[in-house]
Amino acid sequence: MSEFEKEEQMKAALEKEFKGASAEVRRKNRVWAEIETARLPEVMAWLKRQGFDHLATVTGFDEGENLGAYYHVTDTKMLVNIKVKTPRTAPVIPSVLKTFPGALSYERELEDMLGIKVEGLPPGRRYPLDEDFPKDEYPLRKDWKVEDYLAKNPLFKPEAK
Repeated sequence: MSEFEKEEQMKAALEKEFKGASAEVRRKNRVWAEIETARLPEVMAWLKRQGFDHLATVTGFDEGENLGAYYHVTDTKMLVNIKVKTPRTAPVIPSVLKTFPGALSYERELEDMLGIKVEGLPPGRRYPLDEDFPKDEYPLRKDWKVEDYLAKNPLFKPEAK
């Protein structure tokens, strides 16, 4: 078996099973794939059936015109990183809670920190921001400025000298 044979097999399986998916092997024990956002729950369920039964983490990102997330799943031998994107103007992705209930805090964080609506996420407390943090402020967006937030918040008015 070549050094990347199992990774290449997973790449080929993802691209065969999910037409339009774009996968690549970047290094040993890692496969990266970008999929159609609407297919996220289906892809994650398929990966779980393949033995990738641990959702290691979810990483949100801001690419300017698009926001999105990487869902990182593992079978303890290989890490598969699934990328989904959504337009910044109306950012929405589907939840994977039915397959990975442990995604709850990660998906709440996508909503709180990047403003990505996660469809299927049950109502609940905000995470990780306080309940009184402004709902239209998203600290992980590249255009968010802490100075603007501080200027609007009466708790942070500069002291008189």
